[in-house]
Amino acid sequence: MKTTPPFLIGLVLCAAVLPDAWLGQTQSPGDARASEVKVLEMKSVPDGHFLVNLQGAGRERLVNIEVKDNAAKCVNSDDAPLKGLQGKFQLIGNGVFVIFFQNENHRASQYWLFRNDGSAAVKEVPDRGEKQTAIPVASDSLDLPKQRR
Repeated sequence: MKTTPPFLIGLVLCAAVLPDAWLGQTQSPGDARASEVKVLEMKSVPDGHFLVNLQGAGRERLVNIEVKDNAAKCVNSDDAPLKGLQGKFQLIGNGVFVIFFQNENHRASQYWLFRNDGSAAVKEVPDRGEKQTAIPVASDSLDLPKQRR
């Protein structure tokens, strides 16, 4: 029988009790899918596009992730080697999902910690303190919604 590693249980518990302010920006009412999400009832990542700011190697990159049936693919990025990254989300619990992204150029593991506004804090494995957020957007554009600028 498999057991869940203690650090993973701690991560899930922390995600359930941390205030949204600590996790980053919240979504404005005018953004795509701004209606309240029942995070504790989530069984899958909502279908649609998410604009994610990735931080690393001293710079920030934008990627647009399309999610369909819990499968994710990078459909647009300002960093060409990240295009085509794909993976499948797995539910951890309480609105927390893990995904292993890969393509021929890059591999990354991430936790997505969803908030009631439909956005998610994105934590890399290993976490180096990056402030990364996935916000729901209407298309595969890399433009931030007007309320986010």
